[in-house]
Amino acid sequence: MTANAADFSGPTCGRRYEKELETHFRDCLLFYLDGRIKFERYCYGEAACLVFSVWAHGFDEDGRIRWDKEPEFETDQKALPRVLTDVQEDGTALQFDCARKRYVMTEEFDTDKMNGYSRFKVFLLRQTHR
Repeated sequence: MTANAADFSGPTCGRRYEKELETHFRDCLLFYLDGRIKFERYCYGEAACLVFSVWAHGFDEDGRIRWDKEPEFETDQKALPRVLTDVQEDGTALQFDCARKRYVMTEEFDTDKMNGYSRFKVFLLRQTHR
């Protein structure tokens, strides 16, 4: 499946997709206007925090996510979605690796300063990605 990561970012800076029906971890994919993707895994419970995150430079021609660097631990490597296999509900639900659990859009955001997407950068990206 040929895909462009920027198509899932929406009209603003980006969108957050969260894996549905997850009980132990909160897995999120963030898609940005420039085609970058960020995977974030959070733990649930009293000590809820970020477990790890990984950046990617979009998809290849077969729908595989091009991760910048693989996580160090095998369990973290297995958590990463690899291949986009289906786009559902007009792009608000994404299926990876033919898995039953989908990533569903939960948020659209105008900026993301923590990840380097200030209002000025988003403005510049919109000018170059028209």
